[in-house]
Amino acid sequence: MRTRLLALALTPLLACMAQVKAPVVVIGIDGLGAAALLKQTPPNIAALMKSGAWTLKARGVMPTVSSPNWASMIMGATPDRHGIDSNDWRFDKYAITPACRAPRGSFPTVFDWLKERAPKLHTAVIHDWQGFANLVDPASVRTMTHVKGSRAATDAVVAYLKTQKPDLLFIQLDDLDHAGHDKGWLSAEYMQELEVIDAMVGRIVAAARTNGPAYILLTGDHGGQADGKHGHPADSDLIIPWILSGPGIPANREITSVVSTTDTAATIVSLLGQPAHPCWTGKAAKP
Repeated sequence: MRTRLLALALTPLLACMAQVKAPVVVIGIDGLGAAALLKQTPPNIAALMKSGAWTLKARGVMPTVSSPNWASMIMGATPDRHGIDSNDWRFDKYAITPACRAPRGSFPTVFDWLKERAPKLHTAVIHDWQGFANLVDPASVRTMTHVKGSRAATDAVVAYLKTQKPDLLFIQLDDLDHAGHDKGWLSAEYMQELEVIDAMVGRIVAAARTNGPAYILLTGDHGGQADGKHGHPADSDLIIPWILSGPGIPANREITSVVSTTDTAATIVSLLGQPAHPCWTGKAAKP
């Protein structure tokens, strides 16, 4: 029922996607819970919301820690299927057997699936948190680069987009999560760091659209609490933003049905004209 309702809600948004060829840039902000944007939405993220479809009621997965949620985002399924239940998970060391396997042996990511379905597509990952690399088979992407620090990672993204034309660029920025752990989620320091991250979002969006239209999908992996911790079964940790802007996406359209982080992978491949992997549970709406 949830999938059907999501499809009904997003069908008007996605109806034009197959007709518009444009690159997809995913901006994943570690530690960005929806509560932060409800408190204060900085200008560049607000501009993405105004130009596209959005919800501040999207849901991550339990446990509300990074690896399970980044995995669910790029694997289109929940931890009971992909088997990533903590930040200690490794593709060759796990407790839960993945329900499906990509060539490396772990659950298929959006990158694995695109390599199989459309191997000529240029896919790339630039990530700030080193742990993100555990989730992606480097053989499935043309480029995977770790750059420590969100400012340096953003510089690397802008430089990459000046010389390369990826069909899918997935960006992971980590500094906001550090602010949450150090000073508490929604603290003055956390909100100040969100403004800094927002400026980076503006730079990335401008670079992505220098040579023409691009889809921008901005989301987070989890939120957190005032004591500087997350991983709790609480709305503050679980509820995340999900914002999509690009050609054919109606402006300032609030998505009123429930969106799951597991829907992100299927949405990405739909934007690139491909079907969802049969093992994914997340679904993108069809035209």
